[in-house]
Amino acid sequence: MNKSKKSSSMKKDIFDQPELINSSLKNRIIFSNFSIKFPEIENSDLDISSIDRIIFSGMGTSYNAALYGANIMEKIAKIPCKAVYASEMYHNDYSFSDKTLLISISQSGESSDVIQMMQEAKLRNIFQILVSESKYSKASKISDIFLPINSGPEYSIAATKTFSLSILLLLQLSIYFGNKRSISISKYLNDIRKIPSLLSGYLKDKKNINSINNIAKYLSIYSNIICLGRDTLFPIALEGALKIKETAYLHAEGYNPEELRHGTFALLCKSMPVLICANDSLQNEKNLSIVRDIISCESPVITILPEGEKYISKLADKVIFIPKSSEISLPFFNLFILQLLSYNLSKAVGNNPDQPRNLSKIVKL
Repeated sequence: MNKSKKSSSMKKDIFDQPELINSSLKNRIIFSNFSIKFPEIENSDLDISSIDRIIFSGMGTSYNAALYGANIMEKIAKIPCKAVYASEMYHNDYSFSDKTLLISISQSGESSDVIQMMQEAKLRNIFQILVSESKYSKASKISDIFLPINSGPEYSIAATKTFSLSILLLLQLSIYFGNKRSISISKYLNDIRKIPSLLSGYLKDKKNINSINNIAKYLSIYSNIICLGRDTLFPIALEGALKIKETAYLHAEGYNPEELRHGTFALLCKSMPVLICANDSLQNEKNLSIVRDIISCESPVITILPEGEKYISKLADKVIFIPKSSEISLPFFNLFILQLLSYNLSKAVGNNPDQPRNLSKIVKL
């Protein structure tokens, strides 16, 4: 890899995402007649109606995508799902049947944990889908169906666009499965078509970018950060914490807000800031309650909130506002904010976000 090409590559990848998302939607969805296409599945032997369980698997960022995939698939297509670390699956005797579907996520398709897990599943005749960027990888040769995320080369070691395009593909796949199971998908398609323009408009507003940069400087004096999110925002909180670890070398952990009450509250103090993705409008009361409790423990609170929110914003130390939007668009807004936050936080502490220490990346073009 030519390292000269890596200059500001993480920032470029972040800002390229709205257009990549738009291209992905146009490739899969025909909005004129509200239909969605997956020819890779339509031309395969997979019988969606017979599936009674889906296991999503990956490692690192891909595991966070698997968590999102399991959540959104069960929410939309009403199929029981779970997410499992690939390293755990091939070491343990998990229960499978001929109605189990395995969906593996691996950016490179070369992760040894994922490959070993897929090889074991193949021995058990489990039908497999691979979500990846690399069509010619070892994992793609094992899978029954290869679904490209179409993010293009990602030279930054910290994954950004490969994650967003992976969860977008899993969202589209969930809508497709739901449609095949006679579930109405028009609302989802109406909501998903607005995502690229909303994200593009947000990133083009310098006020938003400056706000995120200022909060990164604010956080740069701390050594520990907690990131919170519930439901589909929980995997985003985990991914945000991972990006902070990778690029800023700060200790960061992701939690469901209610889980924070079970032991982790003992860590809260003036030197432990908490960032909460609190723009899920269906959980306003719970978000307000957890913010009040965090403040009572003297931890600084940074919140991501919908524009016009009047209660939590008055309590928090720092606030990032996003436009009011659909529930399925929220993970993407929160993700972009946390990616930019980690990028700016890395620079604020004097690191090069494109070249995190002790980490490497497999890239096959």
